[in-house]
Amino acid sequence: MDEIILNSEGLLLRHDGTQETDLLCVLGARVVLAEGYTLRSFIKMLSLNELFLRLSPFAQDLSRGLAGWPESGCIPAGIARLELSKTVAIIGHPAPPRLDIYHALRGVGTDGEDIEIKPYPVETLLDLPVVLGPLKHVIFGDRMDEFRFQTVCNLFEFQEGIGWQLAFHGAPVECALRR
Repeated sequence: MDEIILNSEGLLLRHDGTQETDLLCVLGARVVLAEGYTLRSFIKMLSLNELFLRLSPFAQDLSRGLAGWPESGCIPAGIARLELSKTVAIIGHPAPPRLDIYHALRGVGTDGEDIEIKPYPVETLLDLPVVLGPLKHVIFGDRMDEFRFQTVCNLFEFQEGIGWQLAFHGAPVECALRR
């Protein structure tokens, strides 16, 4: 499988260090995250590639938001990084049996605990490092933590997985449920 390196400035790089300009040619390439890759890097990547903006309305919203957000220092206390993980679930009931594959973007605290990031506005998460988390298996509803592998995803899965998760962060404060 071909690889594409995503750098901290939002550029797509080939292994020889040159910039890849034909996004269609690398949508299926395996993602390698360069040192210093953050959520801000991800949004810059969307902004620099019109095809990403055409693939997802969420990408358009993120790209527009970047211009008005702070340029640095966007790391909430207690969160060390963001992890994009993949889950492979074998479902047997209700029939027919099926295989579901999905991605989740979650925060990892400074002490290693999972942190739900949905309550955090996107602009407060911009400078958190982004890493690929573990691949998890769910077989007929039973989570088998002993089966963990390195997550590998292609460029399309990477942008779609993060973009989809961040789409839920845009609700105005007025829409929040009150207790």
